[in-house]
Amino acid sequence: MLKSIQEVQKRFPDGVPLLDPVDDMGIKDPALKKVIQKVEAFEHRMYSHTLHSDPNLESVYSLCEKKALIAADVRTAKRELKKARTVLQMDKLKCRKRVLRRLGFASPSDVIEIKGRVACEISSADELLLTEMIFNGLFNDLTVEQAVALLSCFVFQENASEMPKLTEQLAAPLRQMQECAKRIAKVSADAKLDIDEETYMNQFKPHLMDVIFAWANGATFAQICKMTDVFEGSIIRCMRRLEEVLRQMCSAAKAIGNTELENKFAEGITKIKRDIVFAASLYL
Repeated sequence: MLKSIQEVQKRFPDGVPLLDPVDDMGIKDPALKKVIQKVEAFEHRMYSHTLHSDPNLESVYSLCEKKALIAADVRTAKRELKKARTVLQMDKLKCRKRVLRRLGFASPSDVIEIKGRVACEISSADELLLTEMIFNGLFNDLTVEQAVALLSCFVFQENASEMPKLTEQLAAPLRQMQECAKRIAKVSADAKLDIDEETYMNQFKPHLMDVIFAWANGATFAQICKMTDVFEGSIIRCMRRLEEVLRQMCSAAKAIGNTELENKFAEGITKIKRDIVFAASLYL
């Protein structure tokens, strides 16, 4: 027995080798073979890595461990931030729902009313203000040209150097629109919604009202370009956006069964959709 032990020690000075589970133990399970192959592959990567024999391995490993812990803390902080933002958005949502209830777009039990269904038809401009204007009858007494000019305030977003001198037939509808906008801003502020009345009012720019009014009355593009210092491209972009708003206003009027108003907006599309402004290409 002693001789056998001494012989084993002589043959294996580094210790008795481990049994191979496949060759020595006869295990034929294919899943085990895959696991062994993965172990061998990872061991090869570990032993061949430059840091394996590096004397600073322990310090580098501790730094990597700290980095992993910090990364985990960052992920946790981001999750908490996301939750906090969600809570803020929920508060803002409650304020917006309060505004809709006070303006009559939804019932006290948050059921969409006829105003809300009309507002759903509008997406290219301020749907609350346009719906209020429709239900207040602001468009009923306006001509097609006046209505089109008034709607241009919702689509022109660029800065102009000077305010045009509007005639009374354009200034009067503009004042009515601004009164509606002030009411919406006041209701929003009362509902604890973060809104600045002046900033909200400045969104609606009447700088092209006279230009659109003249265009709807049959003026040429050269004539309207002389009426303003706004670039020609901005005028064309405004008119194209205005056509989209008019289409949505047709749908809104149809939703409440107001055929007269629907026809008025449809006629407005016909009056502005002409000439070079809506040409598919300037080379045609």
